[in-house]
Amino acid sequence: MQPPADALNRELTLFEYGPCSDPEEGAKLYERRQCLQAYLNKGWLTRSFEGEQACLKASHYVGLLPFSSDGGAKLLRIAPKGCRRDPDRGLLHFLQLIALGNGETLPEQLPGGEGQQGADRFLLFLAHHYARLLQELCWRDFRSYYRPEEDELRSRIRGRLRLPVYARLAVRGKPHVLPCRWDEFTVDNWDNRILWAAARRLKQLAGTFDPQAAALLWHPFKQLLPWFSAVAEVPITSYDLRKSRLGRTSRYYRSALAWAELLIRGSDLPIAGGQVPPLVLDANNAFEKFAEVVARAALPDAAAWKCVPKQGSSFLHVGQDVRSRYPDFLLSDPQQVRAVGDAKYKKVLEDAEGAALASGEEVLRRVSIQDDDWNQLYVYMRITGATCGFVVVPFWNLNGPKYEWFPDRFHFHKSPCDSNVHLAVLALNLLQPLTEVKREAAKQLRSWLASSKEG
Repeated sequence: MQPPADALNRELTLFEYGPCSDPEEGAKLYERRQCLQAYLNKGWLTRSFEGEQACLKASHYVGLLPFSSDGGAKLLRIAPKGCRRDPDRGLLHFLQLIALGNGETLPEQLPGGEGQQGADRFLLFLAHHYARLLQELCWRDFRSYYRPEEDELRSRIRGRLRLPVYARLAVRGKPHVLPCRWDEFTVDNWDNRILWAAARRLKQLAGTFDPQAAALLWHPFKQLLPWFSAVAEVPITSYDLRKSRLGRTSRYYRSALAWAELLIRGSDLPIAGGQVPPLVLDANNAFEKFAEVVARAALPDAAAWKCVPKQGSSFLHVGQDVRSRYPDFLLSDPQQVRAVGDAKYKKVLEDAEGAALASGEEVLRRVSIQDDDWNQLYVYMRITGATCGFVVVPFWNLNGPKYEWFPDRFHFHKSPCDSNVHLAVLALNLLQPLTEVKREAAKQLRSWLASSKEG
């Protein structure tokens, strides 16, 4: 039976901040936007225009969005911006960006994607990297831990007897029922449950569009069954992530749980009508973490400077509303905050289409730092007394430099401090080897911070 002429393709591709790669399919997709309302509500997709044509565009979330339309299952694939010209390289570098932000190192190539295309390849890259983290965890530091339990036991006391509840039951003629609480020391703890649930979530999503892909994806996890077979397969949501404990004491658990959290939060959407959950990763958050890694590596003197993390309390109070408004990083010496940095990802994408950055005024225009961003940096510098302010932005260029550096080309009409201030923009090329981008950009930033301090 032939599908209707106006039916959507089974798989559609969008790039970050872009519409459907096929304009005709994009128009059909917009007509069926009601099927994607849950994703629009969460901001994973946005309504926009391409020319005069209304359309749906991706935002800064990368991944897979299953939905139902035309009586069948469809899959919307949101590709990283770097995939526009080189899909394999762009995908690999996007996953490396996340890993480096979590303090990991990655090989130059990830196994598992050979001969695969599209959604299969995205999931296989994720699965093989995550399976490698779990494998290292099992070999080096797989742990039992306490799981709190509560039950009504009969005839014997296993844990701490809940005396008020027991007294009420005894009055009702049930003295043999013993309500107890105890801690079960077991491998079936919440940390291991979270880790294994993230692996199952990958398999579940892969099985929606290709059972063979699901089997291929699950292959590296089969080696982990001797460790995780005793772990209960319970439903895990973002709420359960707070029950994790072992990430505080074990670096292996910390790395694996960071990826498990990404996978669970990125797929934590209520399932209706048998629809499988989506899987998205926040590209904006990944870039901010990578920019912080660069800033930490740029500290000119480890003994005298430190990167102050964002705090839980408010940094800036606006009127009667108390809002958390922290810069992405504060670089401080023992006396005061010397530099304030902010990472900007979303607003620069639309002007940087992956082409080589030009020079001079054209560069500054294409970097596209908005007035609101400069005003925000101004406030941060005025409050902290910092004499240096910089903005970190991305660009994508297969043959370009590892970074672009624009110091002292920007000026405030009125200085936020009593002394002269230094402003700069650091652009990081996300299609070059990221470890080299980090090293060279940090070296440049370190030199600038040191010279501005002397000045």
